[in-house]
This record gives sequence, C-alpha cells and structure tokens, in this order.
Amino acid sequence: MALEQIKLKILVVDQPGSNYARALVDSLNDGGFNADFCSDSETTYRKLKNSVRPIDLLVIDLACIQDTDGLAFLRVLKEQEFCQSLKTIITTNSILDPRLSSAQHELGIYAFFNKARSLEELFYIVADIVPPGGQDLRKSRRVPVRFLVNYLVDGKTQFYYASNLSHGGIFIRKSHADPVGTKVQLSFDLPGDSRTLEAAAKVVRVLQYPVSVSSLRYETFPPGNGLMFTEMSEHHRSLLKEFLAREEARIFGSRSQSAE
Repeated sequence: MALEQIKLKILVVDQPGSNYARALVDSLNDGGFNADFCSDSETTYRKLKNSVRPIDLLVIDLACIQDTDGLAFLRVLKEQEFCQSLKTIITTNSILDPRLSSAQHELGIYAFFNKARSLEELFYIVADIVPPGGQDLRKSRRVPVRFLVNYLVDGKTQFYYASNLSHGGIFIRKSHADPVGTKVQLSFDLPGDSRTLEAAAKVVRVLQYPVSVSSLRYETFPPGNGLMFTEMSEHHRSLLKEFLAREEARIFGSRSQSAE
C-alpha cells in the first residue's frame, strides 16, 4: 500500500474574522495543501515553532502584527531554526512598506500581493511557489478569466462563464455540473480578441458545494466543470498560447511589484 503523500503546510495570517483569508484557507485545503489560519504575532510564532513538520509557506498581512514592527518580526522569524526554509508572501490592503522590497531576498519573501486583486490570483501564486504534491505546475498554469463560452453537449447549446483557463483546459462555471467523462464542444472569444476559438473537450473534474458554503468562496471558486482540451487546431492553440503568456506575465511575472 502506497504511503499517503505529505501535504505542504501553509499558514495564513490576516485580520480576525477575515472572510478573505478564510476563503483562501478553505480553497488551499481543497487544492491539496494543509492550510491553517491565525491573526496575531504570538499565535503566528507559536504555530510556526510547534508545527510537527516545518511550515512551507507563510502568507501574512503585516497589519496584524500590531505589537511590534512588521519588518522586525519577519527578521526574528528568519533567525529561528524552524523558519530557515520558510517562504513568505506579503499581502496588504495599503501601500507596501518600501523596506520590505530591499529586504526581500534576506527574508525569503517570494511575492507581494495587494488584496484588491482577485483571490483566485493569490491562490495560483501560492500554487506556483509551493506546488501541491511537489509538482511543477508552471507548464500548465491556470489564469483566472471571465468570458462566455458556447457549451455544446448532445446537440444542445448553452452559454456559461469560464472562470479559469490553461494550455490544457478550462473551468466552466455551472451550477448543475456534468459528470466526469462528458464530451463537450466549446467555442469562445478570448478577451481583447474577436477571433473565435473552437475545441473538443472532456469533463475531468466536478466542483460542487454544500448549501452552507460562504458566498465569498462560492463566487471566487464557483461550482462547475473542469474540462481538458482533447482537440484544437494548431492556429487556435497558438492564439491561446499568446493570450496565456500575456496573463501569466501580468499575474506571475511581476509578482514582486504586485502590491504597489
């Protein structure tokens, strides 16, 4: 019997009662991580120190660190043996402390993220820095999108919104998801381009929620179908590749400046 794969550990530090952080933690846990939440410096330090296995990534809003200087707190953490391999993402709702940029390498800061941006973008940045299961996801990065897709199944056409897109597939927002294995014909226009792309696809994932799910999580990571492209012309793949390259540069390529 194969051993269970160790899940990478993430600690999210944000304001008490933050729906934003709670939705992120829930989504990270669903995405294959072991994510936890706290909201002050004392609890952050204790969770980092007492973790059975060192925490891999700290996602922290330094506005929560009210009893000391945020930069000083990060330096104290980096001096601890249990934080030597810790990676950090700084989140903020305000202007970034300029001292953090100059100390980025020293403190193991991999990204700065303004929380006015999409929560889904933060999820993908996290997965890019510490891929779940240790897999390199950069070959098939997903980017958040919102455009209508013509969705054809068994001769019946309907329109649904896409919520993310990659070289290999697309996620369709759909309250009544189709079962895994369903074959679909898709056509859609990429944002900023009037040329229509067409693809054959197959449902490979179903995302559904219980009635009690929070509205923020429902809207950020909506229910629906993940589809894998099974057939697409080389020309349309080229157009898709160009669009994704632009979006990846916006989301991942300048992540050090993303909190400005």
